[in-house]
Amino acid sequence: MKINLRTIIFGIIIIVCVFAVNFAVYWQFFRNTENPQTADNTISTSQETAQLEDNFKNIFENRLDYQGYDVNTTGVLKIDSSQDLIYTWVTKESVVENKYDLDLNIPRVNISNTSVEKFNEKIKELYVDKANDIILNATNNTIYTVEYMSYINTNILSLVIKSTLKEGNNPQRVIIQTYNYNLSTNEEITLKQMLEIKGLQENTVKNTIVNKVQEANREAEDLKNLGYNVYVRDLSSEIYEIENTENFILGANNYLYIIYPYGNSNYTDEMDVIVF
Repeated sequence: MKINLRTIIFGIIIIVCVFAVNFAVYWQFFRNTENPQTADNTISTSQETAQLEDNFKNIFENRLDYQGYDVNTTGVLKIDSSQDLIYTWVTKESVVENKYDLDLNIPRVNISNTSVEKFNEKIKELYVDKANDIILNATNNTIYTVEYMSYINTNILSLVIKSTLKEGNNPQRVIIQTYNYNLSTNEEITLKQMLEIKGLQENTVKNTIVNKVQEANREAEDLKNLGYNVYVRDLSSEIYEIENTENFILGANNYLYIIYPYGNSNYTDEMDVIVF
């Protein structure tokens, strides 16, 4: 039987088409099953942490959130046995026209420990004394709020306090203070210890911090060039070193939040929040 050239060419084309279709089907359905730790997971994790960073200012519910039920407080001595480990110590809402508007939920760490006592004294000096000063001496329209959120992840207690202050025509200022305590060892936790607990490499965390802060600063510079009054970061500052980073918490679902609140030392509400 004689086969002409045209028939051979058509046959080759059909074979190539069938192969292409089969390969496309394979790629579509099996490319993500061969290695589950692919870029899709990385993107998902990145998107999730970005959402947590953006939502940080909304986490404050003035309560203690137990993350699970495996919390052992056997060796923890409370100051007040009738209260939880974190409780609202001062609650006050007060408005005096043309003077001040206060909304205060000031927490207390309910643990008998020297480190905790120092932090509770810091809370009093920063928040209670400031509120009393506003009540006695405010001459401008002053808006002052204090709120907090706290978590326990297994044996780690974390507390974050946020105060917002607007005095007259001054820019709004946001101040953040955090405290982290190991309920098993009855000791305050440093960021380096927290990284070890989380299994995070110090260099990786440091590089991520630098990249995030640089990105935020580029955006601030762009806005400044457009004429906006924005806070510009000092990228040479030592505050971004791990050993100098003061504000961090272990939050919901065991996420580590590292916070750089520039309002702690400047009249600004700007902050950088990096989640791991």
